[in-house]
Amino acid sequence: MSNPVPRLRRLLAIIPLLQRRQGISLQELQDTLGVSKRELKGDLDAIMLCGVPPYLPNDYISVFIDGDHVTVEYADHFARPARLSLREALALRLAIERLPLPEDGPLADAAIELLDVLDRVLRKSGQGSLRTLEGRIETARDQGLGERLALIDEAVAEKRPLEFAYFNASKGKVKLRRVSAWGRGDHRGNQYFVALDEQADPPGQRHFRVDRMTQLRVVRDGAPGAPPPAEFNLDDTLEKIGPRETFPLRLRFKQAIARVAAEDHAEFRVEKAPGGDIVVEMTVGTDPFAASYALQYGELVEILEPTKARGALVDRLKEFLASPKRR
Repeated sequence: MSNPVPRLRRLLAIIPLLQRRQGISLQELQDTLGVSKRELKGDLDAIMLCGVPPYLPNDYISVFIDGDHVTVEYADHFARPARLSLREALALRLAIERLPLPEDGPLADAAIELLDVLDRVLRKSGQGSLRTLEGRIETARDQGLGERLALIDEAVAEKRPLEFAYFNASKGKVKLRRVSAWGRGDHRGNQYFVALDEQADPPGQRHFRVDRMTQLRVVRDGAPGAPPPAEFNLDDTLEKIGPRETFPLRLRFKQAIARVAAEDHAEFRVEKAPGGDIVVEMTVGTDPFAASYALQYGELVEILEPTKARGALVDRLKEFLASPKRR
């Protein structure tokens, strides 16, 4: 295995360099980095995959090559080194320590070097030290489906609130929720949990897919959960979940992300396309969801069909361009 550390250092250096020197020539960039033309092309392709949540088009770095000159856009969040809080640094340390790294070799050396740098930065900023572990972070233990269902049923039976982290697929975000448990059941092959979410906007009845729920905890201290209304019927509620009809969505992923996209969509129909692109066909229920799903891949994906989903994507982009933050 080749040492990944030099390339990682190079990528972290090249982004602010391109930001500061917009229009730098490819030859000068190659000479500055001390790499071959092939390595430079690979680095520029890799930068196109860099972004920050929620991974909308403007959250990715765009690299433009005009003749012999390179410019970048949307790289403001990479202009300066990240400033981690002690809690964030501790979380990063725990994440690194849980990786199945070899005892020696380039990956082990990279992990040790990263931890040493974090420790020096934190000490210099006066926030503390990774060595003394000021504070404690509990890592989430993976809960199997059976355990999650048991905790949900327990909360329903005891009429207690339930806390959990939930992944919202349409927004691509994880949020901690605390709700009053009303019931759970199967709908179209998926287990759903129905509850009253008083922290939602607007507050009201919500349903959650159990496979997207993690870190479940029955809240036994404090007041009990709010009971369901007299007219609440779990079977009727489950029957209304999701779209009544679905339709095929065809997405074309560009060569730069084709391999990753093929792995992400292994359960769907994947076809090879000219130029190294791939076409994925999946089933969705609404045009807005199709647009949101495509947006997470930025300019590296195209909605081939249906036409309405393409239109929904265009409308989302127009809304984004017209927003006050873009003016």
